[in-house]
Amino acid sequence: MELGTATVRFASKQVIDHRWDTYLDHLSFKALSSQADRNIQITHSTNHPNQDLEHVSMDIDSQEQFMNTPEEEEVFEDEQMDHEVDEQTNYEDELQDVDPNSLLDQSLANRNSDHDPVNEQQDPVEIDVNNFDSKITDISTADKFIQELKTATLENSGLSEEDFHRLLHPAEESLDIEDPILHLSLDIFLAVSHASQQTYNDIRDALKRYDPSCEIYTFHQIKQKVKELSGITSVISHMCVNSCVAFTGPFKDLDTCPLCAEPRYDPLKPGKKVPRQVFHTIPVGFQLQALRRTIQSSGEMRYKMDVMFYGIDILEAVHDGRIKKEDMVLMFSVDGAQLYESKLSDCWVYIWIVLDYSPNLRYKKEHILPGGVIPGPHKPKNLDSFLFPGLYHLAALQRQGLRIWDAIDKATFISHPFLALATADGPAMAMLSGLVGHFGASGCRLFCPLRGRRRLAETTIIQHVLILSIKMFQSQTMNDILVRNIVPETSLKTSERYQEGLYNLIHSQNDREYKEQRFKTGICKPSIFSGLDARYRLPIPALFPADLMHLVSLNLTDLLISLWRGTMSCDKGDTIESWDFAVLRNATLWAAHGKEVADATSYLPGSFDRPLVTQQRKIWQNFCKLVAAIHLLHQRSITREQLQQARILLIIFLEEFETFYYQRKASRIHFCRQSIHALSHLADQVPQLGPPIYMTQFPMERIIGDLGSEIKQHSNPYANLSQRAVRRGQVNALKAMIPSLDPSHGLPIIPRGALELEDGYVLLRARDVRDRNVTHEEAAAIREFFPNEPSDWTPQVMRWARLCLPNGQVARSMWKEGRKQPDKVRMSRNVKIIENDNVHFAEVQYYFQVQSDNLDDSHIRTLAMVRPYSDPDSLLTAVSFGTVLSCSREDERMAIDIKKIKSVVGMVPHNLALQRAEQSGQIHHVVGEIERYFVIEKLGLEVALMAGITEETLEQ
Repeated sequence: MELGTATVRFASKQVIDHRWDTYLDHLSFKALSSQADRNIQITHSTNHPNQDLEHVSMDIDSQEQFMNTPEEEEVFEDEQMDHEVDEQTNYEDELQDVDPNSLLDQSLANRNSDHDPVNEQQDPVEIDVNNFDSKITDISTADKFIQELKTATLENSGLSEEDFHRLLHPAEESLDIEDPILHLSLDIFLAVSHASQQTYNDIRDALKRYDPSCEIYTFHQIKQKVKELSGITSVISHMCVNSCVAFTGPFKDLDTCPLCAEPRYDPLKPGKKVPRQVFHTIPVGFQLQALRRTIQSSGEMRYKMDVMFYGIDILEAVHDGRIKKEDMVLMFSVDGAQLYESKLSDCWVYIWIVLDYSPNLRYKKEHILPGGVIPGPHKPKNLDSFLFPGLYHLAALQRQGLRIWDAIDKATFISHPFLALATADGPAMAMLSGLVGHFGASGCRLFCPLRGRRRLAETTIIQHVLILSIKMFQSQTMNDILVRNIVPETSLKTSERYQEGLYNLIHSQNDREYKEQRFKTGICKPSIFSGLDARYRLPIPALFPADLMHLVSLNLTDLLISLWRGTMSCDKGDTIESWDFAVLRNATLWAAHGKEVADATSYLPGSFDRPLVTQQRKIWQNFCKLVAAIHLLHQRSITREQLQQARILLIIFLEEFETFYYQRKASRIHFCRQSIHALSHLADQVPQLGPPIYMTQFPMERIIGDLGSEIKQHSNPYANLSQRAVRRGQVNALKAMIPSLDPSHGLPIIPRGALELEDGYVLLRARDVRDRNVTHEEAAAIREFFPNEPSDWTPQVMRWARLCLPNGQVARSMWKEGRKQPDKVRMSRNVKIIENDNVHFAEVQYYFQVQSDNLDDSHIRTLAMVRPYSDPDSLLTAVSFGTVLSCSREDERMAIDIKKIKSVVGMVPHNLALQRAEQSGQIHHVVGEIERYFVIEKLGLEVALMAGITEETLEQ
């Protein structure tokens, strides 16, 4: 259909609800396989009228905004707080009885109502602004980049003639190195790739002294050979010396920066056109071709055929034929960092993550594809211009196809790379998506319809859901926004709303209209990603997911600690002394809290971060809900029931946060940051895109740190970083094509003297030199595994000190750890045990192997002798929503199969904290005099494992 000069396109789609389970079964899904998660709708009868989305998105100027005196606020607070807390309690009780099956029925009904019964083949609309000359500079510039992407060709992608030919005609055989000198030179080069050039030269000289006839390649020769063998090259583009823009796309013919007027070329070298600054783009096509050149790598790339597609949006793309078996699926990620703490040194890097790999492989640095490096020292002002060369190459591959030879099939096929996700932190995401960012009236990065509010005579807009504390309700045109009553939008509806807003924005006739539409729609400009073929990417804005890493690890942490400590900026109409939630404001208490954290260090395994706790019950319980929900969302596989629980907990946390902290006071409205609002979307995104840990910025942050640590040339760090990124791409491609260059690829590091067992378990030294007797209690525990042995049978065992778990953790034992000073050890002998779906905790005494004397039972069993902890205190578990598991040590011994051990945990004494809480009235539960310990599990353990981060196992 036509909308003025803009064309709205509908792609082919026919998804029938009653066949949904068939699609999921076909793709072998177990977790998140229910359409019920798509539109979870929670209804609740309250005194407030339901707030539909039309009201939620009403113009902010229609919301009356008043400033109250502290006295007026306190009167209203007393009237509202008790009612809201009681209502919240009733809400929690009602949610316990939610029937998932009813949610399924309701969800399917909601989804059916989303579709026009006349035309069920509608897909999210895409606006094409061809031949539309916008009068707004930002829109016009963005559109020029987009139009060039829409007509991208490999011939014009900046490749040399040789590289262009090689891309179109990839080698149709596996790469094999028969020359032993070349292989040796490559081994040395790869072994010292993080060191300096001098290190390579020193090793080469040493080998030549040992054998003068050994003609090891020079450093320059081996670098050229790596480039030649890997086929990975870079496209060099010019840029402004102040990092304003790159001279690409519509800027490619300019001689000066359009923003700062700095010359493009060196004025001291007239007539030569020497660029003052350049940046490197590493085309993704060559890197993707390299991944299929060996049987091993090609096999690893076939994971997506089984269980990659967790989200509904991706499933629909598969069903529609937009993702075929041959098409590789990518995730884009970009971020910036300061290279040096003491000087301005902003530098941006972007990468490609190949989702065809399993989660255990795709986030490891050898499988992450570098995309480009944007030098500093300043932040880029037009990020589109820097991303343009890489996206142009991808757009050309999507339009023309990428020829790839597969080592398993021994055949060439055409792949159209599909862009599933594009991730970034908040500020960078605004530049990618073209939205207004977190300070805008529609500041949600997921483009939800909820709009912010502001105080009278102020411009800062805050995203919150409770109205201000005022008495003039008869003139108030907005009610409280009940997040629990808002039905999450489908990607289809969100995309339609986005396209409608974009259409209105791009038709702005002047700057005034543009600002009005920007304020109303929350859109600044069309995203450069809209230049990619809509068949080979998710629709905008579904393409841009939430980022769990920055939200949880940085933004929420900073907000909550500043509130608890009372360091948040205080408005002139407020006083810090009235902040009853600032439970750690007292300097003495904060110091005592810090000491308790420090004292707990020896009870935490070395891979753990240090935890923080709170004091006041309502604040503490509110925080526990957040912790419980985030823990659920950090899993690789999330059940429908867990997802529903996480959503409920986050909604309650959000509403309680505003009730307890903001308290409807205009002077505290700045407490309601965008990070609080973002929590309302975390659970809703899971059915659409999959578990959020698969799309975080963790890989991006690690790559930046990793490449930054390799900088050796500090006089020109940006060029050196670019070279390192290009070399990383070459080395990764080379290892993919020649697995023998990376003999440890995919294998655990097994130290000397270790005993490898089944299913990823490994016994590690120390070990007894001979068999030893066990105690009577230990013998009785062992006999439980050998019912045919007589009651007086006492086996002898040889103890092992450590056990490497499949998750990369190393569980230790009391046998060796108990000999060390408590302040000299990070205790790693406490473990989580799962048996018959029941969770237990225990302290490992030692590991051992034992065999029956009975000839009919010659099976060798690998066991752990443990001292169990009691079951967690039920009351503390309940009031903390499962986040505080308080146990005591049992005085007995048990033998368990080592495969029941799932992870290493921290067991931290907390009797003093319990006593303080009881004395202050925060809890009314006597736990007794016995020493108690609370369990700490490492959040994000699976994220670390996916990145290949494991504990050191080489100690003897």
